[in-house]
Amino acid sequence: MELAGKVALVVGAGPGIGRACAVAFRREGAEVAVAARRRPALEQLAAEVGAHAVPADLADVGSCRALVEQVVERLGGVDVVVNVATLGGARTSVDEADWDHWRRSFEVNVVGTLEVSRCAARSMAARGGGSIVQISTFGTHSMPKRQASYTATKQAMVTATLTLAKELGPSNIRVNIVTPGYTTGPPLDALFAATAARSGETPAEVSARMASTASLRRHVDPEDLAEAVLFLASDRARNITGVELPVTAGQG
Repeated sequence: MELAGKVALVVGAGPGIGRACAVAFRREGAEVAVAARRRPALEQLAAEVGAHAVPADLADVGSCRALVEQVVERLGGVDVVVNVATLGGARTSVDEADWDHWRRSFEVNVVGTLEVSRCAARSMAARGGGSIVQISTFGTHSMPKRQASYTATKQAMVTATLTLAKELGPSNIRVNIVTPGYTTGPPLDALFAATAARSGETPAEVSARMASTASLRRHVDPEDLAEAVLFLASDRARNITGVELPVTAGQG
């Protein structure tokens, strides 16, 4: 029970990585609050994993601030934050960019993530320390075409997070990043299907081809990401801060 007596906040707690993190934290004894924009799905998830549901919109700074305030009021403080929430989509070239979408991507992927982080860090400092883990994307390394609004804003988040680690270190707050590879679940299945429709392959063939580019010749599961997050949130990682941990099966 590595997190017994701790309070963990999972922001962007959807059916994949966020849910897996919430389950892992509950398994290790933490009180867990889950946050997302869609209330019905969030409340169902909270009921399934034994967590507290706190609806929030990461694109709204006031909502981010209120989220942390509610968790502190309800659970007494915050010891761990995992920021899973992200805004992708668009899939257009820079030449065809919708700048309104870019602005919203920046608001969610950078400003909202940092607002939750800094508000939670104030509670952590009062409690003697804590851990913040941001979820990034392998796209910041591979830089795929037509995804610049997503990868560029995620890279901005990564840079800000590594800076935040230096700023919060004196308060015994560790700040790290976990970067997923191709992660199993409905979004990846949709990518396989869309790619297959263009290439003439089957989705299974697309999946196998993409897996072949990883050293371990497989994709990763949400639970793999959750285990990495759990490690970074625990005292086993008490001297690890300011790092980006790839959980990619060796994706190149």
